[in-house]
Amino acid sequence: MKIYKANNQNIKLAATLLNNEGIVAFPTETVYGLGALASNKNAVKRIYKVKGRPNNNPLIVHIYKIEQLLSIVENIPLDVMKLIKKYWPGPLTIVLPYNTSSNISSIARAGLNTVALRMPNHPVALKLLKTVDAPLIAPSANISQHLSPTSAQHVKNDLSSKLDQKNDMILDSGNTEIGLESTVIDFTKAIPTVLRPGGLNISLINKIVKTSYVESNINEKKPESPGLFKKHYSPNASLRLNADYPLKGEAWLGFGEDPKNLNNFVKMNLSKNKNLEEAAKNLFSMLRYLDKKNVKKIAVKKIQNKGIGIAINDRLNRGAANKS
Repeated sequence: MKIYKANNQNIKLAATLLNNEGIVAFPTETVYGLGALASNKNAVKRIYKVKGRPNNNPLIVHIYKIEQLLSIVENIPLDVMKLIKKYWPGPLTIVLPYNTSSNISSIARAGLNTVALRMPNHPVALKLLKTVDAPLIAPSANISQHLSPTSAQHVKNDLSSKLDQKNDMILDSGNTEIGLESTVIDFTKAIPTVLRPGGLNISLINKIVKTSYVESNINEKKPESPGLFKKHYSPNASLRLNADYPLKGEAWLGFGEDPKNLNNFVKMNLSKNKNLEEAAKNLFSMLRYLDKKNVKKIAVKKIQNKGIGIAINDRLNRGAANKS
């Protein structure tokens, strides 16, 4: 599968493919998304098939202007307006009641009466959305439950054999800036609830709207948002979290100063300066690198559970689930 540079000509070609039930992988500020017209049930079905994604797992609708939001949801609470005025475009997804007169495929919503939406903060994503002039669904462009892609090459590695050379496309604009998916907030509950921590820190959100976030068991038969399955964001290797030192046969993923005598181990470091934003940006790419070394287990240093570190730990905990 060829990778195309995300220039004006190729963005126009990508829009044409999308309008003809094609699939286009494109960069956002969070991770690379796998795009299709949100209104086209055949294209949406292909997204689920290509990813191997459970059909009860809803997709996020991507838009480029507020007028699109107004046509897709029933109403917009004042708190939502405050948030999107501050953080859209950006790594924030909101869940609202769906307007049944809209044309978003029920398959994309997994049959729910709600819809998840965001406006990405990336020039290629916004230009593509504007050129298509229609909402796109765009889950992470990877195999379902695997590590999210932060480069076009990651997309190719995961999906090359599943995409159609003539009808689909991978747009390349370098590595993503944030490296983790968007923060998802459900505004259909009495208290706005953070369903998934992500690229926008919960502490910043709470300065505008008080939210609830409790790590709890999710009903996996009917998840309200993407990214909620217990097992998700998983490398092939098992993860041993909050480790102080790798054991024999393990790779090492550090954070901050590494322990001594690691010369005999395969190793990477998320951020030697303990910069959480740097660690977030590196997380999936470094886990992919270590996976390539064919190790059976990766020991991961403890990550501070604050700021975007909350989202990093969410991904690590889900990546470690159901493995020993």
